[in-house]
Amino acid sequence: MFSKFQSLPSYFGGKRKLVKYIFKPIKKTEGVFIDAFLGGGSVSLYAKAKGYKVISNDIALRSLIIGKAIIANNSVKLETEDLARLFIETKHDGFIKKNYCPKVFTSKIADFLDNAVAAARQVENETKRYLLLHLIIKFILSCRQFGKFTHTRDTLDLEARKFEWPLRSKSHAPKNLRMIQNPMLTLEKLKDEVNHGIFDNHQDNEIHQKDVFDFLKTVQGDVVYFDPPYPGSSAYEVEYGILDNLLAGKKLDNKPSPFSNKDADEFLERLFASAVHIPQWVISLGQNKEDIGVKPEKLLAMVQKHRKAEVQILDHKWSVSNAGGRGQSDNIEYLIATL
Repeated sequence: MFSKFQSLPSYFGGKRKLVKYIFKPIKKTEGVFIDAFLGGGSVSLYAKAKGYKVISNDIALRSLIIGKAIIANNSVKLETEDLARLFIETKHDGFIKKNYCPKVFTSKIADFLDNAVAAARQVENETKRYLLLHLIIKFILSCRQFGKFTHTRDTLDLEARKFEWPLRSKSHAPKNLRMIQNPMLTLEKLKDEVNHGIFDNHQDNEIHQKDVFDFLKTVQGDVVYFDPPYPGSSAYEVEYGILDNLLAGKKLDNKPSPFSNKDADEFLERLFASAVHIPQWVISLGQNKEDIGVKPEKLLAMVQKHRKAEVQILDHKWSVSNAGGRGQSDNIEYLIATL
């Protein structure tokens, strides 16, 4: 797998294993690559490595941070001295500890995160600020089993100093140990991973945080990649609701995207109509059950209203946070590319 992906956080719905399929049908090997749903950043990072000028967009703050830290950043890296900033006592309201301890974080880590987020926000250099926030995202997800926030038993036991269950296996112990260790032990390792993904592709890459329809109104490029939330699947706003709240410093409504609900057909039709000025489209979509979501032939018909296209059913195992494949016979992953 592309080694620079290690700079990104584990991400639900990530496309690290699919980039070879996504880029194969693209006609132009240079020019402007548009990523309309940045998400965890893997497709944009791969496009950057291939030499495209990358223009990425996502409404989520978590994705904006990833994009600003890794995709738009061609040279600035983290130093150990930057990590020390996260431990400098900084005024904060204790939002994380008040709301997410002990179910999500132990008190030790909640105290650190409250201070670290506040300290990172005060960094004047924009790129360093985004790098530190990106590092904090990676740190948070590195502490959670499968990068998710739903499992609470391990954290509750750790907070109560009951270690037998949280350290029960080689797969669970490393993440749980981060909940009780000095955070610097993890941050130093993650710093090196982040820095590995920073390179200059000699392009002025752009990151936007807009409603996708507003973004498409003005963006110009050679190819656009669409990876909208999959209809009928878990919504990012739900999966990452706690992370979004931490980054915002308050509780958000975390309302699922229209792409995730029963109105998805209408939004997909509108999405394609908004992109008619872009020469080529590549679209990822999938179903987790045969009777839920948008079938490949249906999406192909939507696209063919505007231009010729073909569909490819991918041999792909879905995974938790893109961390490890597991067979799920009902899952369908497919790709549509215009000709």
